Amino acid sequence: PKLSQVVYHNKLGNQAERLNRLMSISGAIAKALGADAAVAERATRLSKADLVTEMVGEFPELQGTMGKYYAQHDGETAVVAQALEQHYQPRFAGDALPETTVATSVALADKLEAIVGIWGIGLIPTGDKDPYALRRAALGMVRMLMQYPVSLPALVQDAFDSFPAGKLAANTVAEVTDFMYARLAVL
Repeated sequence: PKLSQVVYHNKLGNQAERLNRLMSISGAIAKALGADAAVAERATRLSKADLVTEMVGEFPELQGTMGKYYAQHDGETAVVAQALEQHYQPRFAGDALPETTVATSVALADKLEAIVGIWGIGLIPTGDKDPYALRRAALGMVRMLMQYPVSLPALVQDAFDSFPAGKLAANTVAEVTDFMYARLAVL
């Protein structure tokens, strides 16, 4: 419940609203990857809980790591705990990719929701500015998606559909899909 008090973006709502979108997206991605959608949705539901802890508040670099430890302490499955730790991956060029399809589903959902949402409200990266690190997120997604035979346009559409109608620009799906394909060319 504390996530409803944490603003994600003033035009996109709070972290609790974002979490609902992420659960929808991760479930669809899990199905496309052949993973257990219910487990992916459970991991997604817990993926941002550590953000409201004092440990992550004091040491933000422990996001995900603390989520894993809290999940293990609370008796969550190893797959869920691993997904909590790995859903931020890859964080930078050359970083490890998530190891399971569940962790990959959560990681893809997290990055895809951010790209579609931020792009859809008009905060498109320019040649010299990318304050929301959309290029890095897109490159990470492309690296992950290269391992699975899934439709990128369908995933982008699922992410777009998770937002309330009219919240994002109508051309978001086409532009984000083109942006992602451009990242593939860069990679």
